[in-house]
Amino acid sequence: ALAVLGDMKVPLDDEQRTMALRRAYVNAISGFGDVLKKYGTSGITAGASESGDAPVKNWSDAGSEIFPTVTKISDDAVIAYQEKRYACWRCPIGCGGHVKVVSGPFASTTHKPEYETLGSYGTMCLNDNIESIIKLNEICNKMGLDTISAGCTVAFAIECYENGIITKEDTDGIELKWGNAEAIVAMTEKLAKREGFGDVLADGAKIAADKIGKGAGQYAVHVAGQEVPMHDPKFTHGLTVTYLIDATPARHTQGGELIAPGSGMDLTKPEPRIYTGRAKLQRELMNLMHIVNVAGLCMFGYSSIPVDSLPEFISSVTGWDYSLDECQITGERIGTLRHVFNLREGHNPLEREFSGRIIGRPPLTRGPLKDVSIDKETMIKEYLELVDWDQKTAVPSKSALSRLELDFVIGDLYK
Repeated sequence: ALAVLGDMKVPLDDEQRTMALRRAYVNAISGFGDVLKKYGTSGITAGASESGDAPVKNWSDAGSEIFPTVTKISDDAVIAYQEKRYACWRCPIGCGGHVKVVSGPFASTTHKPEYETLGSYGTMCLNDNIESIIKLNEICNKMGLDTISAGCTVAFAIECYENGIITKEDTDGIELKWGNAEAIVAMTEKLAKREGFGDVLADGAKIAADKIGKGAGQYAVHVAGQEVPMHDPKFTHGLTVTYLIDATPARHTQGGELIAPGSGMDLTKPEPRIYTGRAKLQRELMNLMHIVNVAGLCMFGYSSIPVDSLPEFISSVTGWDYSLDECQITGERIGTLRHVFNLREGHNPLEREFSGRIIGRPPLTRGPLKDVSIDKETMIKEYLELVDWDQKTAVPSKSALSRLELDFVIGDLYK
């Protein structure tokens, strides 16, 4: 590893304007930002579970009927273990926190579990033991594991165990049952160290299902081998496009209907369970999220203040005369270039394996998402038409590439 230190002041084209913008937008923080200040992302866990946003029991259920004790792993229950808050450098929101479990089998010291962790190791595993989730967060952080993938893979293993596909003999004597906090922690430790059955799980749910066989694949929920975040497209339909089409599959952080600026943008979209007419807003929000990501900004801050903050800060920091329309164009260029790289390497997103449970195939039989089955084909078709990509190959048209000043990649795609 290479670490570099320095004492140079970060140069700004217009420091006075940048500081003025910062003061104005700090005062404009509202909505989600207020929740983050108090709880961090743990503040949305109970609401997300009850509404259907959070997948439950390895995507096989939704809502509070199956998991009525979700408040034990949300907001106040989480910050009860918080010793102090922390923030990224100069962040006015400060959503982080240091938490500690003083004693017992889950004694640990780590940072406050994020919503995604509370979902993957909580709602997904029917685990309402907050101390165990704090311990799991510590294990994953120390071992360099993504808590979404790790938690979802353990949830997959639990469902395999509950259905007799794997047994205690396979799991090294660990009784992998729904809500068994001790077993969930023990298996995660094995996964992290590639010990015993943990070695089978260590590469994720899809590869584990391939190794196990015996029908395990029906319980491996993923897109092209990537475990899926704790946001359900049956609740936020635009995620169907984000999860399938973006260059990095199954990433809620790539934008779309889920992540929008705090204000200043028309977010009108069709009613739930209407799958046509969503492409325009989906594209605009994905484009803006590409800008947020490449500019090194925080999507939580972006979601808490007006959208004009993007071009205004870019202009004041760099000296470029940047507009919101240019943010849209640049964001689309970024997303398209990432996509074209994959195409050049032989990867067509339309050919990705996409687990049916994610979009309600078959539909759930109870809860807030009962009978929801996403018309994925219509949503993808309309999105491809809007961005002018081929309906089978996903190759952008020459005119689409030229419009984005990407003529230099045409030769890679049209030979």
